[in-house]
Amino acid sequence: MDPACPEKQNDGPHLGDDLECIGHFLARRDVESLDPDRVGRRFDVLVLCGSAVLACLDVAARAFHDGLVDRLLVTGGIGHSTSYLEAAVRQHPAYSNVRTAGRPEAAVFADLLQRHLDVPADAVVTETESTNCGENAELSLMELRPWSPPVSSVLLIQDPTMQRRTHAAFDHQQREAADPIKIVSHAPFIPVVTTAGVGGNAMTDSAFGAEPDKSGAAWTLDRFTSLALGEVRRLHDDEGGYGPRGANFIGHVTIPDDVLAAYRRLRSTARPELRDR
Repeated sequence: MDPACPEKQNDGPHLGDDLECIGHFLARRDVESLDPDRVGRRFDVLVLCGSAVLACLDVAARAFHDGLVDRLLVTGGIGHSTSYLEAAVRQHPAYSNVRTAGRPEAAVFADLLQRHLDVPADAVVTETESTNCGENAELSLMELRPWSPPVSSVLLIQDPTMQRRTHAAFDHQQREAADPIKIVSHAPFIPVVTTAGVGGNAMTDSAFGAEPDKSGAAWTLDRFTSLALGEVRRLHDDEGGYGPRGANFIGHVTIPDDVLAAYRRLRSTARPELRDR
């Protein structure tokens, strides 16, 4: 199997390399850039999943203003990560005037898009009941199916750690559809390990033809380690995963050998509270 991880010029695997290897795999990108000249097409709608990663908002707004889409569906209720979104908004120098307490993630994201990123209210639809990525997919597709003209393509933007699983959930929900909607994933950035944590700056990331700014951090090292280990465990199609051989929440996902090797090294050294998310 071809390797999925970026090549590293060092004397062997290290924690940062393994985290970036897994992060690179999780942050699915079917199109490497959202520069309109490079994408060469439009999408019927952008589905933006609520999360604590505020960079998703910048990428979604940029796609709207660049004419890649003219409608956005923001999906997300109150779930296990909502408290992280509340904290991120409170700590943001511009966004802290948006109320978050007791509100669905989609409602918070919609307010931020409209009040701070110049996306008009009539371009944004919200789905506020979903509490996990499977429901994000299920309820988003239920919302989209009656739209006229019919939706045939979706640009999907999600927290980079959950981009691949969310895409798999959308495909799984359409597994018996006669004319499934084409889902195109674009993670807002590819996670990089820095001295500050793990992150990347969406507005200078390679999504728009530049190198990522490695000064920002979306997660602490511990938080990202926990998320990365949890995602690979869920994606791995065995009895403990979410695929057909396990819980059957998603279809089969093939995990490259180098990603599995990075996962096993990380899991063997991580503290128990980081392994068992």
